[in-house]
Amino acid sequence: MQSLPGVATAGGKSAQLIVRGGSPDENLTLLDNIEIYNPIHFARTGESMGIISIINPSLLKEVNFMTGGFPAKYGDKMSSVFDMTMVDGNKELHNIDVNANVAGFGLMVDGPVMDNGTMVFSARRGLFDMLTSILNRPAAPSYYDAVGKFTYDLNAKNRLSLVGFYYLDQIEREGTVRMKSSTDTGKYNYLTRDDYGTAFGVNWRYLLSPKAYSLTTLSFSGNGWNTLRGTETQRDLIGEDILENSYTLKNEITYQIKSNLDIKSGVHVRFIESEHITWKPADTTRLGQIIPASSISYLPDLSNKTSVFMQSTWSPWVRLSLTAGGRYDYFSFTKEETFSPRLSASYHLTDRTSFNMAYGKYYQTPASYQIALDPLNQQLRSSSAIHYIIGVEQLLRDDIRATLEVYHKDLSNVIVGNDTTDILYNTGSGYARGIELSLQKKFTDGFVGTASYTFSESKRQDADGLAEYYFEFDRPHILNLIAGIELGEGWQLGAKFQYSSGNPFTPVAGVTEKNGTFYVVDGDYNSDRLPAYHKLDVRFDKKFVFNAWTLTAYLDLWNVYNRENILDYSYKVDSNGLITETPRYDFGILPIIGLTAQF
Repeated sequence: MQSLPGVATAGGKSAQLIVRGGSPDENLTLLDNIEIYNPIHFARTGESMGIISIINPSLLKEVNFMTGGFPAKYGDKMSSVFDMTMVDGNKELHNIDVNANVAGFGLMVDGPVMDNGTMVFSARRGLFDMLTSILNRPAAPSYYDAVGKFTYDLNAKNRLSLVGFYYLDQIEREGTVRMKSSTDTGKYNYLTRDDYGTAFGVNWRYLLSPKAYSLTTLSFSGNGWNTLRGTETQRDLIGEDILENSYTLKNEITYQIKSNLDIKSGVHVRFIESEHITWKPADTTRLGQIIPASSISYLPDLSNKTSVFMQSTWSPWVRLSLTAGGRYDYFSFTKEETFSPRLSASYHLTDRTSFNMAYGKYYQTPASYQIALDPLNQQLRSSSAIHYIIGVEQLLRDDIRATLEVYHKDLSNVIVGNDTTDILYNTGSGYARGIELSLQKKFTDGFVGTASYTFSESKRQDADGLAEYYFEFDRPHILNLIAGIELGEGWQLGAKFQYSSGNPFTPVAGVTEKNGTFYVVDGDYNSDRLPAYHKLDVRFDKKFVFNAWTLTAYLDLWNVYNRENILDYSYKVDSNGLITETPRYDFGILPIIGLTAQF
């Protein structure tokens, strides 16, 4: 997904999606029509770590990834939609897939259940902690996940599917725990952290008539995390206990009025239960500003988000398709109402050339973790974005497609804050704009490949009259190349090359002395840029076929030429006022060896 046009990587240590200059928390993720908070292990809001997908990719039948201009069905996010659909189990045979590599061990099973049902299930367990224990190394993170789907055909008009997943991430570490705000990074030497989440739901698809069907989804999703940081003698100096559960009912009806006209409408109701408890002692920023001790206990009443949408697609003649829609949203906690118009069009100039355009307004309500920080944050309103997109698509050959797309996003009412208080404001604004070029070759003649290049700019402004700056996820140049080839006799070779401009960062301009202690002085915010990020990953697969099963061995080499990609810098000032700059690097060359057995 990180190799698609308009998508940038946050580094080898993160699988989060940076889409067209937006932050990862602006992306909507769905699994079989169930909204999930996070699809990646060890990924929290505001953090860039996390590289392992919670959803086993082998379970996916289809992925619909929309980087902008998405239709009225989707809401409450400003950047993109990542809509995943799971496979159904095999209707005739039972299959077992066992996979093991340095990262973890997994088992997947699927097959028929009863007369009209199928099931597919996957469970995985990380091996990092077990390996480090055997090697007598400092403890590494551990993770667990389980994902499953049961599908049952009641009759020719009714299908039920039950989908669910669960994950748990755990970290326990003794030694220096890096703190962003403290001038003494070594004073907290103990950390425990548990991240957990679950989602399950029922989808009922009902054929109303030969021209209409209904999809009803009843689901629950929950996520939370617990953290303790401190010292050997007092391990809970800093802590958090955060939980958010949601209970959702959706109904969508699609009706084809004529062969060239259809209507889709729906109602979504979501009830939200939140808990946000945090505490921390007084601290000092790297600039010497005092941050007082704080304690938050945010236990709001049950709130709800209600939305209604309608959209229609009309083809007045065979080469033109028009889609228009609108979406109404209501958030009971802030008593805010919003309306989002959406419009798109596609014109096929020839059988191989088409022009596309899209326009839409998008709102994103303040998150619970933002509202919880201070009582004044209950006055926050939704951030908004307006998308303008035009593009052209050309089929160069039956197996090669080229696309060119230009986009512009205007942002307003963006939620912003500062380092010394927890009060947030809707005073931010900004824009993101760019041009994307991509080539995609389907798998023919033993070869598949994609190439994409994006030139873009993403800027923000915290309030009228303040300086404009490059947003932290601005990447002017992004180049992604992927290729795969079958070499024969069960051998396969895959390669991926990624290049992007370095992240903006705030350089240090000097030092200042306060009460006998030296502190760094920052330069202009995000006025400098890290070195460019680039790396080449290569993978070899060899499949062995036996009578009743197959075995695949693979070697995955990350960062083949061992590029020292810098993710950020940390600064420390000694008692003489001398600054030490320490870069934090991404992974160097990293081999991953694995085996997959299929029965």
